[in-house]
Amino acid sequence: MTTAQCPLCGNQTLEHKHGEYRFEPPHNIPGGSMIIANATWDACSSCGEEILPDELTKAIEAEQYRRLGLLTPLEIRQVRQKTGLSAVDMANLLGVGEKSYTRWENGRSIQNKSNDTLVRLLDKNADAFVIVDAERKPDRDKLLSQYVSGLRTLKGQRQYAMAAHGGDLGVANTESLRRRLREIVAAHGEKK
Repeated sequence: MTTAQCPLCGNQTLEHKHGEYRFEPPHNIPGGSMIIANATWDACSSCGEEILPDELTKAIEAEQYRRLGLLTPLEIRQVRQKTGLSAVDMANLLGVGEKSYTRWENGRSIQNKSNDTLVRLLDKNADAFVIVDAERKPDRDKLLSQYVSGLRTLKGQRQYAMAAHGGDLGVANTESLRRRLREIVAAHGEKK
């Protein structure tokens, strides 16, 4: 068996290993020891230092995400790409910082269960997030009122399009819209 110099202790006791790699995850990761079959790594018999190749590190990380029931960084990136959003827009839509979101995609940080759920919901129904975001706008009622007023000229104003706002119109806006639509129907009925 050939050995190499350990980068930590300097002894000539770093050995190349192949077989089942056993990893003890942190206590917040359920399921006890992780065993990765057919793994290769280097281990120092003097100081216990282990040097893991990227392939083994990725296998351990994938198992951690699986045990926690969370989306992997690749899955999070795929959701974002499916929606066509930039990382900045995705972070804003989810209500998290851009750096936090980027860390989830790059695997430098693990998202919590709440944020994981938001990403999953976004994947299932992105429109719901846009509607909720529009409902939070403080000037929503003013925009709807302007839209209804603009109906008098029968010229649509794209920035006030009601379909983009979704949700409940409110009693006052609903009544204004009903009155205006009745006026439009009556006016068009007279022209025929």
